[in-house]
Amino acid sequence: MTPPTEETLSDRLRRLGYFDAAGNLRSELVARDSMAPLAEDMSKATPPLTMHQLRRFFQHCRGIEARLRARTSSWETERTLRFATLDRAAADALGKSPPKIPSMFHDFIQHNVAAVHTEKDFLEGFLPHFEALVGFGSQFFKEKERS
Repeated sequence: MTPPTEETLSDRLRRLGYFDAAGNLRSELVARDSMAPLAEDMSKATPPLTMHQLRRFFQHCRGIEARLRARTSSWETERTLRFATLDRAAADALGKSPPKIPSMFHDFIQHNVAAVHTEKDFLEGFLPHFEALVGFGSQFFKEKERS
């Protein structure tokens, strides 16, 4: 059986969300068999996703998480002022000449930003999903000069 591609994961994400009927994170969003092939595909794309670009987006999310957990900001503020900017930043990075990220990563960001509606979606759904991409991708993504 072929592992799910990001398009398949994105379709399921749109249809099912991050959580199962019991409110638990759907395991395919963090499982090696679905996330490692996605990371590998992004590392082989044109341009390949680099660890620098991945961490740039991921650290942006960690900042949002830190403010939410410290209760120094609200989800509504973070969603509007900071989380929504991920989609714009991905579109900008893809639109550069030459592009700084592959279209697959742009799609990953775009689909996930669209799927996040609540603080729980962000903290318990999107973040673990993104963490899985970072973790399983560490063997594939190369360090390159900052771009």
